[in-house]
Amino acid sequence: MLHLSSLYPPASVGGAEKVSAILAETQVLAGHQVHACSLVRDPQPRGERHGVATRPLGARNPLWIESSHRYPSPLRLANKAVTVLNRRVGSEFAALLDDIEPDVLHTHSMVELPPSVWDRAARRGVPIVHTLHDYDLLCIRGALYKDGRRCRPRHAACRLLSAPKRALHDRIDVVAAVSRTVLDTHLEHGLFHHLPPERRRVVWNPARLAQAGPRTPRKAGEPLRFGFLGRLVGEKGLGPILDACRLVGGSGWTLRVAGDGPERAAFEHQSRGLPIRFEGYVEAAAFLSEIDVLICAPLWDEPFGLTMVEGYAAGCRVIGTRAGVIGEVVERVEPGWTVAPGDVAAMAAAIARAIAEGRALPADRQGAVAALLEELAPRTVAQTYLELYRTAGDAATPSLAAHG
Repeated sequence: MLHLSSLYPPASVGGAEKVSAILAETQVLAGHQVHACSLVRDPQPRGERHGVATRPLGARNPLWIESSHRYPSPLRLANKAVTVLNRRVGSEFAALLDDIEPDVLHTHSMVELPPSVWDRAARRGVPIVHTLHDYDLLCIRGALYKDGRRCRPRHAACRLLSAPKRALHDRIDVVAAVSRTVLDTHLEHGLFHHLPPERRRVVWNPARLAQAGPRTPRKAGEPLRFGFLGRLVGEKGLGPILDACRLVGGSGWTLRVAGDGPERAAFEHQSRGLPIRFEGYVEAAAFLSEIDVLICAPLWDEPFGLTMVEGYAAGCRVIGTRAGVIGEVVERVEPGWTVAPGDVAAMAAAIARAIAEGRALPADRQGAVAALLEELAPRTVAQTYLELYRTAGDAATPSLAAHG
């Protein structure tokens, strides 16, 4: 099997690369021959990483993905246009396909890859499974969120530059999404209707979690300990959380904010007079062991984030937003502990309810947490994808191979 992603560890800028590596390495441990192909900035020989045969693909785009954010917006936009139409990358990938002859192609992040790679594989009769890690088939930022709001309707540049992906996405035989929201959003925009429901699946990301340490018990009479862990930017939802805290009042609770970002000073100003401490970067496992309730409340439809899973593994209760995968997971583990994104009054009510109950995750929800962690175990997710590979192989359209 061949995994294809814009980047692959040790080079990495996001979760898609990490997930592809976890899957590839877990499949190697299960006895499969696995290749991983990704873009490299400078020429590199083929190699091996944790048993996975790595196959570098020369980056032919004007800007390199890890530093493109430093350039002006018009240049980044031009780079995106080159990316989706880059014939040289497609041709080099075709040669790699002829060399490896994989039984299945599993594509991940397409941020820096041309959609022609799907056509090259289909014309060779290679079944294709694609994982939707975010919204990059619809949005050049991969988020469908900009300037503090959801992109409805999509911007003209996104519609234009996603057109080549739309034109070739029907080469995909099976699509998997990391959340129901991500899959439904693509369906709402007209993608993947060529696939029957059994070939449109939701598969949550695998999670490699550090062994949870012992919880630090809360002392008798000590306020309930809330925590926020994430980058301090508007879309992560800390602003409405702080507004909700002010509605609740300043007794019976504390909030520790872990992380840093460009809006930290503004958030610190917003929280003046409240029992809130900003701690900067922390070791996540230790932080989670010292709080009772983790608040995960992004304003955008976050595709998948491990913070809430880590919180549950550490024994925390989680207050989450109803949208996106956070809502899916929280409602699975402890129904009723979600609020609408940005709803300050509802968040304040959830915080007050948690204070009134005065505890971390109840013992009777530990079974639900154990089931969640088993579902996200790398071996479980890898086995699910092996089943999807077989489904793709049975469904692959052989007619395109005649043109290869």
